[in-house]
Amino acid sequence: MAQPRRHPDNRNAKIVAFKEVQARARRSARPALDPEEERRRIRSNVAALIFAGFLIAVGWILVHKLGQSARMQDCLMSGRTNCNPIAVPVTE
Repeated sequence: MAQPRRHPDNRNAKIVAFKEVQARARRSARPALDPEEERRRIRSNVAALIFAGFLIAVGWILVHKLGQSARMQDCLMSGRTNCNPIAVPVTE
């Protein structure tokens, strides 16, 4: 265990790193994980990660679709009649 440090303002005071002591005590008191419980926890974490990725993808698509719609509405509100995007064929 590390020696307690002395505070420069008060010579009799000691600073003890309780967080390190508490962390060590928690680690030693933690029961061993059951392999089945660990597999179930990993599975649920992977499922949550996939769900979060799905939400991000749907949000990305939604933002782009709303942006396209807003550009089309801006074009129509400005009085133009030909607002559809023109597909230009690529010639090589």
